[in-house]
Amino acid sequence: MTIKEFADQYRVKTRRDSCNEEIIPGKPRKANQVEDRSHVYDHGDGSQFGVCLLFQTARKWELVKRRLLVAGFTLWQDGDIEGALLFDPTNPEQSRAALKEAGIKFRRVLTVADRKARSARVANLQKALKTSSRNGFDSNKNASRSLGRLIGRRATS
Repeated sequence: MTIKEFADQYRVKTRRDSCNEEIIPGKPRKANQVEDRSHVYDHGDGSQFGVCLLFQTARKWELVKRRLLVAGFTLWQDGDIEGALLFDPTNPEQSRAALKEAGIKFRRVLTVADRKARSARVANLQKALKTSSRNGFDSNKNASRSLGRLIGRRATS
């Protein structure tokens, strides 16, 4: 299994690190470089993946390490506040545990009913914005903020 196949199966995004290798980045999201985050990577032997975990405290690292070792992971590197563990990507329990502990976000899959409901809400908000601008108001701030949240943009004030 490749890292791309794994990412497609669990609906997560891949990125390239500074060494031009595919990884699945996790937390913290505001790190300067992609590899400065917790991440899942292909260990290179084709049968195992690794999860590199970076924490602020030794206590957090020890708790997570203990939890993953009980789940069947193999310890690869053990630092004071960080480390790497190996897991089988074909094992769903280990895969989900690695993604959870690394803080990796899943892509949401919307059903057809969800898409229709969201598009109806956007249409209603756009209609409300048009009628408020026709009545002499510059903008309806609540409606524009709601519209911005629905379509994923930051509303301007």
